[in-house]
Amino acid sequence: MDRRIKMADVKAAISEAYNKYKDLAEGSVDERVAGMNDGKFGISLRLIDGRKVDVGDTQAQFPMEGISRIPVSIQLLTQMNPEDLVMKMGGGKKGCCCKSAAQECDTEKKHKKLHARGVRAVSLVEPIGDYDGKMEILSDLMTSLMGASPILEDKLYQAEQKANVDNDVINQLAANDFEIYDSSEIAVDLYARLRSMLVTTEKLAEMGATIAADGINPYTKEVVFDGTLSATVCSMMAAKGPKKMGRPWLILTGTPAMSCFAGGFIAVVPGFGSIAAFSPELNEAKVPVKAAKAIKDILNQLQLNAFSSARVDVVD
Repeated sequence: MDRRIKMADVKAAISEAYNKYKDLAEGSVDERVAGMNDGKFGISLRLIDGRKVDVGDTQAQFPMEGISRIPVSIQLLTQMNPEDLVMKMGGGKKGCCCKSAAQECDTEKKHKKLHARGVRAVSLVEPIGDYDGKMEILSDLMTSLMGASPILEDKLYQAEQKANVDNDVINQLAANDFEIYDSSEIAVDLYARLRSMLVTTEKLAEMGATIAADGINPYTKEVVFDGTLSATVCSMMAAKGPKKMGRPWLILTGTPAMSCFAGGFIAVVPGFGSIAAFSPELNEAKVPVKAAKAIKDILNQLQLNAFSSARVDVVD
């Protein structure tokens, strides 16, 4: 059964969540972004028909970090079918993080700062062996998804590069026989660059709405990617989840979502739109506290759930 909700109720739910959590004093800011946006809080909603709601610090810029894997995944799904991608990312022996069956298959657990699976994903992006070519394709895709190109935060990028050198990431990947599909130098540096790209809740919500609208950007009307891929993208987001609370989040909300250490949080409701929030203070699981709580309240109050059989229409 289809369900209708009023735009006024959508706005009220967002305002209520913002006011409820704006003064919440909980969590701490990651040292990598300390001083960048301390205390800021914003919520953006974008519907698939182009309507929008913005409350708070929705133009504050913050690094994408792990959320950058969303456009990377979209690009990879344009290059190969989901089954091949799952296998190459670790769903079978060929994609396993260790080529040797005798090795412990948990590189990221042993070396927490490797971001190994993110590096592997970037290594799959074509053209292989062409750093500038890969970056151009991903930059163009992000621009189409968000309506504007993300900006590189040089200071964070340099810090990521230094951390990779200090942690001997490239040699660790080789020592653990971790399988990637391009040169380690290209993949490691490119992933560090993507993690350091700055976005806002407004741009994240536009990207989410483009996914919710089957690949069509609601504002530019550009067909960004094949709409049949949207369901797979949402499934990948749901499987990954926001940091370490993937399964609890999905049980509580039924909505695909991702978060990042800089405080960004994005949730996508297919056929409806997307909600993005930002708050740099993180809980022990490294999830942005105010952003996660606010989005959960909005989704539950409006009874939005990706697994619901009802199509939700928003009326004036």
